[in-house]
Amino acid sequence: MTAGGKEMRARSTPMLMMTVLAVACSLGSVPASRVVCGMCEEPDRFVRLQVSTKDRHAESTQPFSHPFRWSAEQWKPILRSIHVQKRGQGALFFPGPNGPTLPAFTPAEVDYLSETLTRAFAQAQPSEVVVFGLTSPKTQEIIEITTGAWFVKDTQLHLILGNYREAFTMSNIRELLWQDPLHMIAGALYEFVPGPYQSLTREDNGLGTFLIPEAPQLALSYQQLSLGVPPLDGGYEKGSPPSAYPDSSLEGKLQRLKQIRDDGLITDDEYAAKKKALLDGF
Repeated sequence: MTAGGKEMRARSTPMLMMTVLAVACSLGSVPASRVVCGMCEEPDRFVRLQVSTKDRHAESTQPFSHPFRWSAEQWKPILRSIHVQKRGQGALFFPGPNGPTLPAFTPAEVDYLSETLTRAFAQAQPSEVVVFGLTSPKTQEIIEITTGAWFVKDTQLHLILGNYREAFTMSNIRELLWQDPLHMIAGALYEFVPGPYQSLTREDNGLGTFLIPEAPQLALSYQQLSLGVPPLDGGYEKGSPPSAYPDSSLEGKLQRLKQIRDDGLITDDEYAAKKKALLDGF
C-alpha cells in the first residue's frame, strides 16, 4: 500500500468507527417492530411494522389512518411517481450543482414494495408505521442501501427517507440500519423532487437544519395520484409547468397522457399502448 493510501485509511478509520459507535448507541431507543409476511423479511430487503414515536415519525401525535387497504396495482403508480436527486457536494458554503432527478425506486423495488406495503398496511395499527430497507450491489465489494418509513394520515401518504443509495462495505453497518432504518448514516445528501400532488413537509430552515439534519419527508395526496387527476392551478411545486388540458380534444388527451408518463405514473410500454388506443379511436 502506498503512503498516500495508508494516510487516507488512517483518516477514514476513526470517522467510520465514530459512525458505528453513534448508531450502536442510538439502538437502545429503537421502537419495537414486527414482521407481517414471509416475503416482507428477506436477507437483502425488508418491510415491517414499527411502533411510532413522535420524535421519529409524524410531527403531530397519533393515531395514524391505519390499517390502510390498497392493492399492489394501486401502489405501483404512486411508487413510480416519487423522484429524488443527490445534493451538490462542494465547499462548506459553496455547494456544487445537484445531481440528476431520478426515480426513487427501481422497477424491481417497485414490484417488491407494492406487494409488501399492501400486506403491511393492511395489518398496521394506528400506533405503527411501516419501515423498509432495500439493498443492491454496486460493485463486488460495495453495497448500496435505501431505508425509510411510511405512514398515512387522513388523505395523505407520507414517506420519510432515512438513507438513499448509501454505499457501504462493512456488514455491521447494514445490520445496524436493519434495526434502525431511520438513522441517517451520512446526513441528508439527497432530496425529494416533488411532482403533482406531492409536497415537502420539512423544509430547509437554514442553520438549525444544518446543525441537526432531518431526514427528507414527502407528503403525497394518494387518491388524486392513483386516479391520474389533472392538477388544479397551483397543484405543482414551484418551478414545475402548469397544466391545462382540454378534456374533449385528442391533442389534450395526448398531452395529458405524455405528462402522466413524464411524471413516472405509467411505464413507456403503458404509454405507447394507451397512445395507440387513443389514435385508433380517432
